[in-house]
Amino acid sequence: MEFKVTTRRADSVFVIDIAGRITAGDALAALRQTIRDEVAKGHNKMLLNLKDVSYIDSSGLGELIMALGTVTQMICASCGATVFKDDEGNWDPCPQCEGQERKPWGQFKLSNPGRQVTDLLQFTKLYTVFDVHDSEEEALVRFK
Repeated sequence: MEFKVTTRRADSVFVIDIAGRITAGDALAALRQTIRDEVAKGHNKMLLNLKDVSYIDSSGLGELIMALGTVTQMICASCGATVFKDDEGNWDPCPQCEGQERKPWGQFKLSNPGRQVTDLLQFTKLYTVFDVHDSEEEALVRFK
């Protein structure tokens, strides 16, 4: 099956439907660009619908991890600026307002993982890192 990415809105959630194999090359570039474009537009609630994904290799898994980090990056709870940790792993004060409170910028969920994807997430223990749901409907309900 040829790799294909389509996008749509479900209320306030941006849904990315993926079909085919998520592997190194053009597939990853298309997925990466889609996610970055939507983040740049301010879409901070994303759901990757994996219903028609037949296979994910290690590069594809790495891209999913990057997408998770991009969408859920920590921001200042007061002003929304991106914040970073120092060399010791402690949060620096907000560069804009000196605030100390942090929150994730957005939410990122996966839905409809097939057998290979489920096995991969369980084998790598990433099932505990990603918010994974059996159906799109279940995932959409879980967005705040």
